[in-house]
Amino acid sequence: MGHPEQSQDGGAPQTLQASLKVPETGTKAGTHSRTDSATSRSYSFLDIYQADSPDSGSVKGAPVEAVDVSQLEDLGLTNGTKSTISNRPVTSVPSVNVADRVESVDKSRLSVLQASPYDIYGFKKDSTLFDISKDTYNQWFEPYAESIIRKKKKWLGVLKDNGLHADEDIVPTRFPPKSDKVKKLIRRGIPPEWRGQAWFFYAGGNEKLNKHIGVYDQIVKDTKEVHNKDTEVIERDLNRTFPDNVYFARPTGANAPAESEMISSLRRVLVAFAHYQPQIGYCQSLNFLAGLMLIFMSEERAFWLLVILTERIIPKVHSTDLEGVHTDQGVLMLCIKEYIPSLWQILGKNFEGERLPEDKILTRLPPITLVTSSWFMSVFVGTMPIESVLRVWDILWYEGSKTIFRISLTICRMCLDSSSFDASNGKTRGAETEQIELFQYVQNFPKSILDPDQLIDACFKKIGGYGYGSLSQDEINKCREFVSKQRSKLKQKKDSMITAQMSEEESQALRVAGMGDEEIHDVYGFHRSIMSGVKWNRTLSNRMRKLSRKR
Repeated sequence: MGHPEQSQDGGAPQTLQASLKVPETGTKAGTHSRTDSATSRSYSFLDIYQADSPDSGSVKGAPVEAVDVSQLEDLGLTNGTKSTISNRPVTSVPSVNVADRVESVDKSRLSVLQASPYDIYGFKKDSTLFDISKDTYNQWFEPYAESIIRKKKKWLGVLKDNGLHADEDIVPTRFPPKSDKVKKLIRRGIPPEWRGQAWFFYAGGNEKLNKHIGVYDQIVKDTKEVHNKDTEVIERDLNRTFPDNVYFARPTGANAPAESEMISSLRRVLVAFAHYQPQIGYCQSLNFLAGLMLIFMSEERAFWLLVILTERIIPKVHSTDLEGVHTDQGVLMLCIKEYIPSLWQILGKNFEGERLPEDKILTRLPPITLVTSSWFMSVFVGTMPIESVLRVWDILWYEGSKTIFRISLTICRMCLDSSSFDASNGKTRGAETEQIELFQYVQNFPKSILDPDQLIDACFKKIGGYGYGSLSQDEINKCREFVSKQRSKLKQKKDSMITAQMSEEESQALRVAGMGDEEIHDVYGFHRSIMSGVKWNRTLSNRMRKLSRKR
């Protein structure tokens, strides 16, 4: 696990092929091998916080950065009520005043918020991961805070218009039905302290919870003494989750507990999830997803929202063979090929600089998918500064998985349009060097997207933006189905060769005799244009081509 091998001077990896392995069609059925998969081995989700973590390999009870609980009061995160970090029994699910964790933004508190070393969610403003200083953050946040205040007033007006209770000091539990007006508000951002309630409401969490009353509490009790491979990995990852967040740090003081309540909550949620979803178990990145949810909602709600995410929004992305993430990467690559053809001219190559033909896009994913796959598995947590991540999550729970594809396309297009991105140099560099530099650029570029308005305007505006809001969920679903079927056909053929119990020499001889990948592709009709199986949004395609010509 970890980053690709670095050169002695800390520069780029010495060889790309040695450090980055392109995801294959899957792993052996029934094995829990995600931590050894090509994706997780080459690009660990824990690595994204490695620089900020005081002890990246810590286990339960090991020393981690301590935080005095009184800092919560300095932050203004307790709203004058008791601290959210306290000793609670692990035998039952505690009742948490989650609203205390996220401070509302109002003019009277701007000076306090600016003076704090933490943002309103408890994350350190100084970030080595995103190369942001406290001064840089404060300079950006001052005008952004004003916009939060204005947006909240608009939200209150929409609540009243829909006959819902609207009080500036009370977090609503019900929200307006879906409409173009509400969608526009969502894209401009949900008030920070409302997020947990709004996400759960629009994701269908209340319906899920009402059908499973008491289930989470029972699972927590049943799994209290469970010890298995999943729980071992969970214990290892707990203290590596958001080490830069005050709620996840170890509290100090004479009577302080051994770990923060947030870590205890995270453990219960992850163990319960692994028990409830055995086909997934525990997978790295789930700790970051659940951890972020816990900042905004109770354990029980975080558990069910995680279930909704993995069942309905990004199904099979965290499955044991990672087939879902491979499928979605195939969909994303097809979208880039269709909607950002100029970028595909750079992306669509293998390590030797050989262009991938259409029929191999889905089975031999380009090296860049080792970066983009993490966007899907962590839903951009650790990819961008937290405020941009939260805006994407606002939209995700309201509009569905198309949001991840839209934002991914936007980031890719922003990379291409960035003044620091020089595609022309590829003509004078070797293919492997070009792929290394591209990999690093796409991996690092999103870290600079501090302002969510910049990202969302680029994504959705048709004038002055890219207009990726035209990419529909139906288009994504059909493309997923198509990609999944094509990958399944090839996998079935490979499985049939394995069941024949041929030696490697026999398999090689068969390939030489005419049953290599090319022939397998031909048997299943892969040599027909791969685009014949997908209907694209031609209006969007034409718009992107016009933008490319202007560039």
